[in-house]
Amino acid sequence: MRIGKNLQKFLLVTIALFFAVSLLIRVTKFHNVLGFNRADIREKVVAITYDDGPYPPYTNQLLDVLDRYQVKATFFEIGRNIEKHPEIVPMIIARGNELGNHSYSHKDMMFKPREFLLSEIAKTDKLLLELGVKQDSISFRPPWGRRFVVLPYLLSQMHKKLIMWDVDSQDYEKTHSAEDIANRVIDNVRSGSIVVMHDGGGDRSKTVAATDMIVKTLQSKGYAFKTVSELLKN
Repeated sequence: MRIGKNLQKFLLVTIALFFAVSLLIRVTKFHNVLGFNRADIREKVVAITYDDGPYPPYTNQLLDVLDRYQVKATFFEIGRNIEKHPEIVPMIIARGNELGNHSYSHKDMMFKPREFLLSEIAKTDKLLLELGVKQDSISFRPPWGRRFVVLPYLLSQMHKKLIMWDVDSQDYEKTHSAEDIANRVIDNVRSGSIVVMHDGGGDRSKTVAATDMIVKTLQSKGYAFKTVSELLKN
């Protein structure tokens, strides 16, 4: 009898969630609910993104690699790291790259109250704007890509793009070599792909080396690189 009641509750909750998500999709743009994971284009263009910075010396080293190949990337920044290394943000801007919001404290944003979500977004936006970011609307990527109904809805109301990815480099896996990371990206990328990598959160020397390999190889295959906002304009 108890199992039957529990199953009944589960079904009711599932149905309620289904209708809630369906309603959200109807009242907002589809991409604002699920997020952009790639651009629907035929041109051989991709966007490389980096999460969890700014984080010296790896952010600085990545900027040097990108400059060497004359490509631009998008850096999704954590507010607390910006406070620790504010000098790096103007450097990223000056070298033609794009900045996005990756929350203030990098805490899981699933099932969090509205006030917490707004605070996490607003505090990092404020830091980025104070340091020279002049974008009309700073895009957002949640920690670990975890989001549910409330966060996408808030971002939609704030006219912010929710940016995800379709190629995970898995550069956070300690057992992966730089070659493993590079090959994973090279083998899975396609026209319009958004690649996620990391310039913070630990030793990212393998990410720096992998970036060199990725850009060099993809350029030889005819790919061009754009920031996320440039990619999504196509």
